[in-house]
Amino acid sequence: MKRVIGAAIALGMTFSVGAIAHEGATGVVKERMEGMEAIGQQVKILVPMLKGTLPYEPAKVEQSASIIESHAGENFTKLFPEGSVGKPSEAHPDIWEDWSKFSELAMELQSTAGALKTVAANNGSEGDFKGALGTMLKTCKSCHSDFRED
Repeated sequence: MKRVIGAAIALGMTFSVGAIAHEGATGVVKERMEGMEAIGQQVKILVPMLKGTLPYEPAKVEQSASIIESHAGENFTKLFPEGSVGKPSEAHPDIWEDWSKFSELAMELQSTAGALKTVAANNGSEGDFKGALGTMLKTCKSCHSDFRED
């Protein structure tokens, strides 16, 4: 669990700093940065519940997971047309060299966000919430580790 919380904190910091670095982005690069920022805003809502600093609120979790789910999958991959790399983008060129893995992770994010939404919609336990969120955050971390420039 400590790894998941650590990853969640790191992701939250990444999204915070990223908003500043996105100045000058245009077109599809700007669109995907805005999508990532939207995901990051939802992660910032969820992480305090994961850490126990805020109470678990299924309605908020369901709403946040739904927003993340809507930015994932094909809605995510369509924002990465070949050649859309370079500053201010933080996308790594390996995205297009290993497109199948990248698109698989985008679909996994959609699936894990959907599972988190289902847990919340069914008033799942706090433990179920933490497990589902942890799984989703691992997907985020995996994609960032493999396909994001440092």
